[in-house]
Amino acid sequence: MKKHPSKKQLSGGKLWAVILAAGQGSRMASLTRVLYGRDLPKQFAALDGDRTFLQRTMDRIAPLFPADQTLVVVSDAYESLAREQLRDYPGVHIILQPDNRGTGPGVLLPLAHVSAGDSEARIVIFPSDHHVQRPGQFLEAVGQSLTAADEAPSGIALIGAVAHEPATDLGWIVPKSRSGDSLARARSVERFVEKPRSAEAWALLEAGGLWNTMIVTGRVGAFWRLLRTHLPEQTQEIERYSRMLGQPEARTTLEKVYQSLQPADFSRAVLQSALGLSVVPMVDAGWSDCGTPKRLFECLKGTSALKTLATRLRDASKLRNGTDVLSVAS
Repeated sequence: MKKHPSKKQLSGGKLWAVILAAGQGSRMASLTRVLYGRDLPKQFAALDGDRTFLQRTMDRIAPLFPADQTLVVVSDAYESLAREQLRDYPGVHIILQPDNRGTGPGVLLPLAHVSAGDSEARIVIFPSDHHVQRPGQFLEAVGQSLTAADEAPSGIALIGAVAHEPATDLGWIVPKSRSGDSLARARSVERFVEKPRSAEAWALLEAGGLWNTMIVTGRVGAFWRLLRTHLPEQTQEIERYSRMLGQPEARTTLEKVYQSLQPADFSRAVLQSALGLSVVPMVDAGWSDCGTPKRLFECLKGTSALKTLATRLRDASKLRNGTDVLSVAS
């Protein structure tokens, strides 16, 4: 039987990290296939050094979130791999999904575990597969987001990376502008823009738009309010499971729930429809989502990590689909 954290294990803490690591990483499959000989989700791959993205995420947030107040959401299919990569983080809570149903259920499931033991918890949700060159600036923005969430009308704050180019393959957050605002000041969210065309991306850059890092902060109650409003059916199903936590039937209930659970994207279905959100600019952290091989190579340009990655790619034995990847790396 699969094991989940019990209410007792999750009691007492006030600040929790949730790391979403259940994605399939399809956009990076051409690269991971060359390196590993199979389609390995990016979060479990070591592409920017000798540690995987998931391990680097754990290392990065450790100054604020001890492992025993961190929940990592993974799909059942990658349980063994996740446990192996997280073995050096004693006390970390691995939350198993029967299947990937998108980031909507991916947020709901760990939320149920945290709220079962700490109804006043503050939660920061992190992707598991991003790159940050300067962790100090990253942690500063996370700390600011905790304050911004408490002050936001919705109780929810996001972190947006200060943009330095008109990216068309990223999501953007447009803050409401106010005279005299400093670059690093938290502001209300005006709107979201997903993967704009070139002309719009230039306009967003000039207007002070931010790249959406999908780092989201809020108290557990604020998350539940948003989810009940914008994903009522999925929320109701996960709440049915949450009432079974600590009982032998919990896992069976979760599997039944997932059989009919509709997929949903947390950003599109919830955040982009929500009112009263705040956004905190993350300044000069060297953030990248590394969402495609090209963006990964751009992020690592001029570093020893890129040279190491290029060597690994050239030496890899399975190059069936690696031609384009190798040409971009060189």
